[in-house]
Amino acid sequence: MIGETSYFGYAGNILYVDLTNEVVKREPLDHDLTDQFIGGWGVNYRLIWDLLEPGVDPFSPGNPIIIGAGPLAGTVFGGSKIQGTTKFALPATEDGRFYVTSAISGSNRFGLMLKNAGYDHIVITGRAKRPVYLEVTNDSVAVRDASQLWGKKDIYEASDELSRLYPDCGVIAIGKAGENLVRSAMAITDKRMHFGRGGFGAVIGSKNLKAIVAHGVRGVPLFDTKKYMSALNRIYQQMPKSAKERQQMGSHAGWNSMISVHMNPGLWSVFDWDKYYGIARFLEVKKDVRACTGCWFGCNVSYEIKDGEFAGTQTETGHFLWPAVFGQRLGLTDCREALKLLDVANRSGACISTMGSLIDWITGLYIEGLIDKKRTDGLDIKRDIKTYLNLAGKMINREGALGKAMADGWFSTSEHMGRDARTDYIPGTGIAKGTDCIYPARMTKLDSMRFSMGLTNPRGGYSGQGNAITIIPFQSLEAIKQDAIARGTPDDAISRIFQPVEYYGSFNVGRLTKHAEDFCSLHNSLGTCVVSGRYGTTIDDLVGLYSAATGIETNAQELMKRAERAQNLYKMLNVREGFTREEDAAFPEVWLVPINTPERKEALTDYHRIRELSREDILKLLNDYYDERGWDKRTGIPGKNKIRALGLEKLAADVIP
Repeated sequence: MIGETSYFGYAGNILYVDLTNEVVKREPLDHDLTDQFIGGWGVNYRLIWDLLEPGVDPFSPGNPIIIGAGPLAGTVFGGSKIQGTTKFALPATEDGRFYVTSAISGSNRFGLMLKNAGYDHIVITGRAKRPVYLEVTNDSVAVRDASQLWGKKDIYEASDELSRLYPDCGVIAIGKAGENLVRSAMAITDKRMHFGRGGFGAVIGSKNLKAIVAHGVRGVPLFDTKKYMSALNRIYQQMPKSAKERQQMGSHAGWNSMISVHMNPGLWSVFDWDKYYGIARFLEVKKDVRACTGCWFGCNVSYEIKDGEFAGTQTETGHFLWPAVFGQRLGLTDCREALKLLDVANRSGACISTMGSLIDWITGLYIEGLIDKKRTDGLDIKRDIKTYLNLAGKMINREGALGKAMADGWFSTSEHMGRDARTDYIPGTGIAKGTDCIYPARMTKLDSMRFSMGLTNPRGGYSGQGNAITIIPFQSLEAIKQDAIARGTPDDAISRIFQPVEYYGSFNVGRLTKHAEDFCSLHNSLGTCVVSGRYGTTIDDLVGLYSAATGIETNAQELMKRAERAQNLYKMLNVREGFTREEDAAFPEVWLVPINTPERKEALTDYHRIRELSREDILKLLNDYYDERGWDKRTGIPGKNKIRALGLEKLAADVIP
């Protein structure tokens, strides 16, 4: 029986599961860990620091998986985020190095149920001798046989079956892509949210682990419920009117104001893109909007194809922006075909971003006569849905030389093609640290998210760091400044950020990125959603919620210091794996190649679209980022003064020279 905890907001326990020996144990959550790293993302990194030997292969039993839920998970709007930390499976470099990072997933029930079962973190080590799933329910933890699921049930089917066995549970599950160790495979949480570009699902599969089930009834104790609800009400009062549109439309509510600019590959005219994937087409296939726990709007939407070749297809994970983006990239003018491809990806756990980009690059090479059938396993490749589904199946099942190459990522596919996708795939979003970037930088311009995605985030092309108001196009300088202030950026940093620089523009995106990343680190450590947080939530709001939930009095400066500490530990983990400035400076080559769209030529510029940026400009901004962080500009490694100021000296002793 899990006893009473001295914590509020937290469940107060860490669950350790050794799959090799099927041994489980519970340890109390150390107050020192939460004092230093808050929870969730931050505590995950501190735990994996001690558990992961540098250089371990991602598919080794020695590569741990840590799943965490922060102190506000399950207690607040957007308080649904869970973090999965491991060494990811997708190679980040040609010489076979892999980054240590965290996949961030929303959840309908999993985060809440994990804490209700009495745990803030699950640490999974070893490898099961047979396919299994992990049951974490109330006071019971068990490793269960999954032979009826492995290789027989896709993610949706497995999640449904486990939900019947454990009513009201939360489920993280993998599909064929994870089972077959496709290195970009993802897991899916509660059938709604993706868990991990870059291979988190493949690492789960390498442990013969099909799923994790969580269910509990303990509740999450709050220190001061009245104070907490008062803080929450202040946030609700600040919500913009557009929040109601999102309740009805999901993320596609932003189609006209943001998505059609923010995500546009630039191959079709905006008029044509709207005709094929705008709001009218969205409403034809929309079933309902799906929100995470406690969220006042839903990002995700479930879809149903009502007619045509794929009539009856239903899928429920992801934004409509994904079929919109890859529909355009792959030349699919019928959104039903793009939704079918999305459904194949969702059910198998394949990353639609990586899979769609690989398919597009290979198709383009073949059509342009740059590769022949020897490179395509004899396939005559065309731009049609039949070809795309065939290629998707080959990748998911590791079928043939082409399927195996695609399954192992961009470097192996480049080698198989005799080309280099980093320079050859010019219409693409660019490849950073082995990962295709999730957003196009030339169309959207170099803001803090794209700067983090292409340069400073150890995870490469992932979009969950560097998130600021600049993700929305055409914001004024004053709006950007007020957003930075609201996120807890100190006055002296505001002065540095908003000093014009000749190699960028009216503000310094390198310096801004540091503080945007730290604020994302804070959200991830608390268990709150950075997307919902972009709609009116300030650092003072988060301080109020954290203090009311936990009883730990703090202030903005201290909370941001803990977030910065977690961000520096994240960097140190990857320094320990051999990553330095060299990998940061190898930003996507294609960003420097202008692309011609039906409307205009698009080049990489500053956020306000005034100055076209050169390689030298970007590297100067990288220096500014390092300077803002207190890191060595030559190496990109945290400096000793910064390490000392954050109290990380003991951990850094064997890493920082």
